[in-house]
Amino acid sequence: MDLSFLVIQGLSGLASASALFVIASGLTIVFGVTRIVNFAHGSFYMLGAYMAVTIVPWLLEFDRSPTLFFLGVFLSAAVVGILGVVMEVVLLRRIYKVPELFQLLATFGVVLIVQDVVLKIWGPVDITGPRAPSMRHGIEILGQRFPAYELFLIFVGPAVLGALLLIMHKTRFGVLIRAATQDREMVGALGVNQ
Repeated sequence: MDLSFLVIQGLSGLASASALFVIASGLTIVFGVTRIVNFAHGSFYMLGAYMAVTIVPWLLEFDRSPTLFFLGVFLSAAVVGILGVVMEVVLLRRIYKVPELFQLLATFGVVLIVQDVVLKIWGPVDITGPRAPSMRHGIEILGQRFPAYELFLIFVGPAVLGALLLIMHKTRFGVLIRAATQDREMVGALGVNQ
């Protein structure tokens, strides 16, 4: 085994860890504030990927610009965000005070529904979508090609961490989130609408 292979594998592992960190940070914030173990969090992430694979190529038919690519990604996230709000209003608000087992069962039911909907709409085969126009190439590292999008992912994780730290410690919104994770009843008693 040569050094270049180990470096490329290490960078690939960092890219995967960065993507998992972004997903886990969302799950952690949701759990901290709502106290609901949301099994459906990963399913909504998957649904966002399928939405992006559908919306982005459709937009790129009009013009292959980076702006339309990222607009498609943003629209996919917005659609899934709206579906998440609908799930919170229709299901989660009803189960905030019930035992955790019922919360797990309810969100697991959402997982099954989302999986079946995805299977019905997109089918059982793997789908690959277009890469961002600026990240289609590879970068030469120690004589080995490394995908530019994975290098981008390596920087996304720390950027999200930095943004979360700034939001959580320097804004009123972040203070409210931290307070809600510590003592929801006190935050409600102080007049914060939950």
